[in-house]
Amino acid sequence: MANELTIDQKVNGSENIRWDLTDLFNGVDDPKINESLALSGDRAVAFKHKYQNKVKDLTPLDLNHAYTAFIEVFEPIYRVHQFGSLSLSTNTSDDAIKSLSSRIEENLSSVSNKILFFSLELAERDDLKTLEFSKGLEDFRYNIEQTRKTKKYNLTEKEEQLINLKSLTGKSAFKKMYSEYTSTFSFDFEIDGEVKKMTGAELRSLRQHPNPDIRHRAMDTFFAKYSENKLIFTHIFNDIIKDFNMDRNLRGYPSSINVMNVNNDIDDSAVNALMDVTTESNTLVQRYYKLKRKMLGLNELTLADIYAPLPNANKTYTWNEAQKLVLDAFASFDDEFYTLAKSMFNLNRIDGPAVPNKRGGAFCSSSTPDLKPYVLLNFTGKLRDVSTMAHELGHAIHAMLSTSQHLFNYHPIMPLAETASVFSEMILTDKFLKEMDDKDAKIALLTNKLEDIFATSHRQNMFSRFEVKTHKIISERLMSSDELCEVYREELEEMFGDSVAYSDIYNWEWASIPHMLNVPFYVYAYNFANLLVIALYQQYLDEGDSFVPKFKTFLGSGSSASPSELTKTMGVDINNPDFWRQSMKYIEGMIDQLEELL
Repeated sequence: MANELTIDQKVNGSENIRWDLTDLFNGVDDPKINESLALSGDRAVAFKHKYQNKVKDLTPLDLNHAYTAFIEVFEPIYRVHQFGSLSLSTNTSDDAIKSLSSRIEENLSSVSNKILFFSLELAERDDLKTLEFSKGLEDFRYNIEQTRKTKKYNLTEKEEQLINLKSLTGKSAFKKMYSEYTSTFSFDFEIDGEVKKMTGAELRSLRQHPNPDIRHRAMDTFFAKYSENKLIFTHIFNDIIKDFNMDRNLRGYPSSINVMNVNNDIDDSAVNALMDVTTESNTLVQRYYKLKRKMLGLNELTLADIYAPLPNANKTYTWNEAQKLVLDAFASFDDEFYTLAKSMFNLNRIDGPAVPNKRGGAFCSSSTPDLKPYVLLNFTGKLRDVSTMAHELGHAIHAMLSTSQHLFNYHPIMPLAETASVFSEMILTDKFLKEMDDKDAKIALLTNKLEDIFATSHRQNMFSRFEVKTHKIISERLMSSDELCEVYREELEEMFGDSVAYSDIYNWEWASIPHMLNVPFYVYAYNFANLLVIALYQQYLDEGDSFVPKFKTFLGSGSSASPSELTKTMGVDINNPDFWRQSMKYIEGMIDQLEELL
């Protein structure tokens, strides 16, 4: 039976925490799905008939009406798309859901192509700078500004349509294949004297097992599956990255990462400063893991041991315990944070258990401002799972604070998308540390937090550096699996130095990172947000309650202005390398604090 729980999964209390999607649709056979798809299609046709070849002559008031109509085209299909995506994430082997998901993608591509002309025609106007400040267009100012700044990367309408269409059987198909194929992975693993069938999420959770033999065998088993399928993963990686760079060259972007930088509206220099400062501080990673080797009493620390629990830190949490800890942490920060987070539990917007045929990891999904978001978790009861719950609920709070924005400005721009989520983790950690009297518990919490910081900043920076190198090569020629593994090994050694021992099987980790395929260069947003939040949290500790209202206003701004503009409202200059270095000093202080406790 699909999604059947194992005995191990039942003990943490998450087995009945399944989301309720009826706020979207009643199932894959709900007739309202076809009605919604048809409605978006009809609205797209009407929009095209009314505005094509006329955008250049629209008055500010007419343009306001056009923007509103544009948004109305997408609202029905976004709801359907969210339903299909969420359904597939918990039933990845269901043929009916896969068929629906494919049909939704085709409809979305068709609708997008019908109204593609709007942004292209808008970009051809000579008065965009004036329009940015025209009465009646205040809500669309940032979109108009971005249209003006990115117009040089546009292709013709026909070329844009062809790119959208070819992606259905090109990069989009490969991304879908990767997701569906890896979700079928099942691992036979011997533990406690018996062989158990495990998902990837369950196997990876064994990195926190107290027994080093289990940790090592678990990660060897996990990565061996990717190595055994190297032909498939090497082709998928090459094909998606090659497609990305062909598109990038056609549009005239100077580099692969510049595509994301332009999309994020961040200067290359700011991203380079972020990456360089993070790479410089890899010495902090190495200092910490040399310390951890001593704490664990090991002769050598391997990559399978970097998340190992300390000898006196094996506490696990039930779902209800985790929920209370997270909600209490939010309540200590702000009443509205608490209320919004609690509503996610009360309204069944969370899918909790780690089960077969469910996508691994965790995410928060939001589609339109009128709908509450949904959160997917794979809860196994570890301390990190509690942090993940806070993280994803932070995303949900961010979305709910932005509901006053229209659809164009609702979703936060990518570098700021992780701000509320990482901040929520900081709130949880701080509350933990303040209320703990037990020295071992404090040590365990500090190690967990440091490891989370390194995973969110330095590890993501390692991925970004890997992407920069591989994109540069693949834009000229395809890479072999050995070459991909070699580049990845170089980046592992850059991050960890001589603080760990390396196993060749870890060279295959690149093949298990879906973000690098789904949204190239997305991952530096994690690093950006993590270091930004460290600075903002220090600001909160200095300012106290007066910080909260402006932080919520900042979050509620969605993507109504550039990251540089929005962060300046919080007193932050993201273009200054010294700003990022201040966050590194905070991390260094945490290591000092840990050493004092030992």
